[in-house]
Amino acid sequence: MNIRDLNGKSVAILGALGREGVAMQEALKAFAPKATVELRDMKDGPDYLDNLDGFDVVIKAPGIPPHLITNPDLPITNSTQIFLDSIDPQTTVIGVTGSKGKSTVSSLITAILTEAGKDVQLVGNIGDAAIAYIEGGGLNKFFVQEFSSYQLMQVSSSPKIAVVTSFFPEHLDYHGSLEEYKEAKKHLTKFQAPEDIVFYYGESEGAKEIADASVGTKVSYTADDSPIAIIDTKLVGTHNLFNIAAAAAVARHIGISDDIIIEAVRNFDGLPHRLKDLGKHHGTYWVDDAISTTPESTIAAIHALTPNVKTIILGGQDRGNDFAQLGEVIAASGIENVIVMGESGPRIKESIDSTATVHEASSMKDAVASAKDNTSAGSICLLSPASPSYGMFKDFEEKGDAFKEEIIKK
Repeated sequence: MNIRDLNGKSVAILGALGREGVAMQEALKAFAPKATVELRDMKDGPDYLDNLDGFDVVIKAPGIPPHLITNPDLPITNSTQIFLDSIDPQTTVIGVTGSKGKSTVSSLITAILTEAGKDVQLVGNIGDAAIAYIEGGGLNKFFVQEFSSYQLMQVSSSPKIAVVTSFFPEHLDYHGSLEEYKEAKKHLTKFQAPEDIVFYYGESEGAKEIADASVGTKVSYTADDSPIAIIDTKLVGTHNLFNIAAAAAVARHIGISDDIIIEAVRNFDGLPHRLKDLGKHHGTYWVDDAISTTPESTIAAIHALTPNVKTIILGGQDRGNDFAQLGEVIAASGIENVIVMGESGPRIKESIDSTATVHEASSMKDAVASAKDNTSAGSICLLSPASPSYGMFKDFEEKGDAFKEEIIKK
């Protein structure tokens, strides 16, 4: 749906006060000024999703779970779809999704294209709201767009270049089942044209299945496709070789040389709250990995830092994840202290069958204080929750910031 087609239409924006909702409002003012727009947000009260039948178009924010909207016949779309339908068709959109790694891959691609002198903009789930850049497209313009499964649910257009980094169970409380989650992810590829291309991590069956939904060219990559060793970068953990390989595959497809790719990756600083080294305080090294909201991503973080991690802080919102494998990895890692917090804390505690001492904390202040008291000198305390941050915190950024704030206190 082109945004200009909304002129004269009645439009409801659900989640109007969120980042994408606010950007959508501004876009409608600029490109569909004759639209009649009603703003709905959860802050208006529990009935903000009622009485939607009379609208020509309902634009839903990605954070609103689909089961809360009970009428299946509503004309629902989202700002991501409107962006894809409204930009200049000569624009190259590089879409990235996956259960882990999509933010790093999106940022790496952007860094490489910038190093190569391309006109590139990072948008979507990590960058600015894409809808704010409707007029920014055109020939030789690149948008690197990170897509969450929430954003992909209402999408019926796929980018010319797609990347699938991984797939494992996540957001099942939102989607309802693993198959529904996978189906949402497939929207990144299933609407591609034969001349389009999708790159996928070859050792992930789920990523391959998502890629196979495309009728375009399908290209797998592995860590061996990285043109640079981890030791020559600022990134932590060999798992980042997968991310570098994905970004390199896209860059090579565009025609960028390995020399430029290597230079960009070598200078890439990594992202906040992703295995971020916060330095040495109180005799302990502290690492912020608040972005790791699933057991699988926390396991990757432990592997990246073993054997130096002696304390780990876990827990948050309980979405029913299975923590059994995480418990096994902790037992084999040499971690001495496990600090659990939040709704999922008790279930994580049950999974710990090792010599590690388990401490319970009711706040980040308590968790960091416990870490200061119990972490052996010169080792690492890792925040890697294996659970979403909601409930105790607004998001993982707020959780990571709270972690850093408590660390630097005397």
